[in-house]
Amino acid sequence: MCGNPNTRLLSRLVIDFLILLGIYGVALVVLPQQLATAQRGFHCSDASLQYPYRQPWLTKVHLTIAVVILPAAFVLVVEMLRAAFVPNSAELKQRFVFVGARIPSFISECYKAVGVYLFGLGLTLLAIRLTKHTTGRLRPHFLDVCQPTWGEEDVESCSSVSGGNSTAYVEEFGCTEFAVSSELLAVVRHSFPSGFVTTTSYAMGFLIFYAQARLVAPWLRLLRATLQLACGSLALVVCWERISTFQNHITDVAAGAVLGGLVALFATVFVAHLFAEVRVKRRQWPRNEQIYGYAGYYNRATYGY
Repeated sequence: MCGNPNTRLLSRLVIDFLILLGIYGVALVVLPQQLATAQRGFHCSDASLQYPYRQPWLTKVHLTIAVVILPAAFVLVVEMLRAAFVPNSAELKQRFVFVGARIPSFISECYKAVGVYLFGLGLTLLAIRLTKHTTGRLRPHFLDVCQPTWGEEDVESCSSVSGGNSTAYVEEFGCTEFAVSSELLAVVRHSFPSGFVTTTSYAMGFLIFYAQARLVAPWLRLLRATLQLACGSLALVVCWERISTFQNHITDVAAGAVLGGLVALFATVFVAHLFAEVRVKRRQWPRNEQIYGYAGYYNRATYGY
């Protein structure tokens, strides 16, 4: 039973799904509910917390487009172009047959590339959630949004503090701005690192590395450079938006960009092996085509498979 190719392929699909489900379940459900945010205090004289709140013009919808829809479309278009224009003699194709149905090579390549991408994105979300909750850094608009009060009867506030007491460190306080939504108050301690920047930097970094590895034909060099420049520019736009709207500190944005880029490097180089030339077992293609197999050797990435 274990030697049945259909069973092996189905097992791979199930295992991939369970791994991704576990990572995203922990990152999006378990950690937000079980991991408490560190309670960090503040100084009323801290100028980095006195910025006004500005409505960001990038929303979660834009983020979803940038980190989910755009990469999926990018990979699909690249693999379709390769399937259409790269000669069969230039690169041997991996051919799959599942329950008698032959799967086009570009579909299997899309599945493997998107699978590695989603794995890296899940790791990015895990890193963001853990870092945000353990650091508890206050956002630049903290004082404007929270308007904290403290003391025995919550009568002291930054507006009532003057002179030498303005440098006192306040750790136990409560927010009194009732006009602010509970969602905004819940994330006022989650400034480091910038989640928007980290996920976007990962997505754009992955696409830059992916284009470098897959668009290798000489006539595609200008297209590849243009796409890479567009990806880098999009990441920079997100960085600027988070700083200009006072959603994050500059160090939060820088840390997010570095973290996203490192995870993208890890996913493409060490998980997908995009730039490695891997020899794959040579196998004769049978006449009945009721199994999947390999013919010849690969001179490209195998995405860890």
